Amino acid sequence: MEVGFSGPEAVDPQLRADIVRQIRHGFDRMYGAMWITNVLESSWFVPGSTESLERLAVPQLESRYVESETEKALLIAVECDRDGFTVSCRELDVRIQELTPITTRKVFTPDAAAHAACELGRDSFRPILLYTSQTLDKTELEFVVQAGLIIPPDPAAAQLREGDVLRTFLRQMDRKNPGKVKLLQRLDLCYVRITGFNDVLGSGGLSADEQAVRVEGVDTQPSQGWQDTSRARGVLLSHGLVPFGTKGRNLQQIGVRQRPIAASSRVRMVLQNRPDRPLICLRVDQVAKLRQTDVSALPPVRILTDRRGELTLQTDPKNPTFWLYAYSGSTLLARVPYAPGLTPVDTVKLPDDSIRLGVEGDLYLLRDELVDMVAEKAVHMSLAKKASEAKNGASFLEAVAAMSTLPGDEAFGLKLNEIRAPAVDRADKAKNAAAKRRVESLIGRMSDSLTKYFAPEKRVAEADELLKLRRAAGLPDEDPAGSSGSGR
Repeated sequence: MEVGFSGPEAVDPQLRADIVRQIRHGFDRMYGAMWITNVLESSWFVPGSTESLERLAVPQLESRYVESETEKALLIAVECDRDGFTVSCRELDVRIQELTPITTRKVFTPDAAAHAACELGRDSFRPILLYTSQTLDKTELEFVVQAGLIIPPDPAAAQLREGDVLRTFLRQMDRKNPGKVKLLQRLDLCYVRITGFNDVLGSGGLSADEQAVRVEGVDTQPSQGWQDTSRARGVLLSHGLVPFGTKGRNLQQIGVRQRPIAASSRVRMVLQNRPDRPLICLRVDQVAKLRQTDVSALPPVRILTDRRGELTLQTDPKNPTFWLYAYSGSTLLARVPYAPGLTPVDTVKLPDDSIRLGVEGDLYLLRDELVDMVAEKAVHMSLAKKASEAKNGASFLEAVAAMSTLPGDEAFGLKLNEIRAPAVDRADKAKNAAAKRRVESLIGRMSDSLTKYFAPEKRVAEADELLKLRRAAGLPDEDPAGSSGSGR
């Protein structure tokens, strides 16, 4: 834990030493034996300011903090001026190579600055949980909490509480050198929602053979059980299949508990393969429920992204995670979990749906063309009926000839194939199997609609009606050209 100072009042060495000493004692009172800490005034973090914390990047710190010596580093900046003290804090986890967002507080006395540094450090600290196995019913995951057997003296420093959210990471270790990380992977849009911890272990659930022996005449107190603070359970929330919660050799599956540091998150919605293209006016439904298969007791909150493709998601203590349903038109584009407040400004990458959107637009135009054809055909059929009632054979034949020029099932089938072929080729070249499935589904539904409209029984019924009208018009029985309405 390194403390950096800046400002005109920080030139006093006694002031700096007093603040560092109070911070050291404050963390000792909060965590006791849970932490093996070294609190000191930093020799390199100068000047210690909020701006300096913002400029820090993980590559700068890799050589300074190595995993064999340090698991976490808390960097505290104390800006001292005549108006008071501005205290800022960031946490670096060496195992996942990630810095937390900055938290800041303004105070007016040196004692308050040390107290604020302790509270900001406590709130920035992210406990680590290691995945061990699935529960017997395969519905939840079980974890071991690092240093979970040691209870901190300060209840406010408890590592877990109800509704906590874990972010997930995978560490593939080198088989020949187990202490070396071969691959570190952060699983975006993949969370674990804590559902159980501090379980009481006792003999109440044991069978008769496993119960303690009872001696007649000797009263024994029932076991009060032992509270296991080192284990926790949670539900995995992800947008699809993820490699978390599975078995693997030399694989460390880590859950990092992170709590909201802001009242809301400003989220930018972008395409997965085009992060420079924001999704403008995208309709998003925010649904409060635990699992994706659950039914929400609350109505969904509908949000539209602005012209920058951004939306604001408020935190809810009762629902730390939400499911976001992103719609493109009437089609579900993506369904992802999200935990607001963990990062004040965030970006959610959705799959590129431009192929499906293009096909959907072309199908709308084709559907409009079909509607126009049906309307025009109805007009010509009406003219044919009037001509038949008036015994006007020439006008009747003219209306029937006009009907025969309208596009039929073959023409619409060719146009449908002209829409499908290039879209499928694009999906194959992009190796986008999901887009290809969506295209085939859209084309299939449109093909079914065309098949129903141009069904043989409808064409036979239309030919019979035209034959009756022809006889009523006084014309001889001849099969009129194009009576089926599928001339082209």
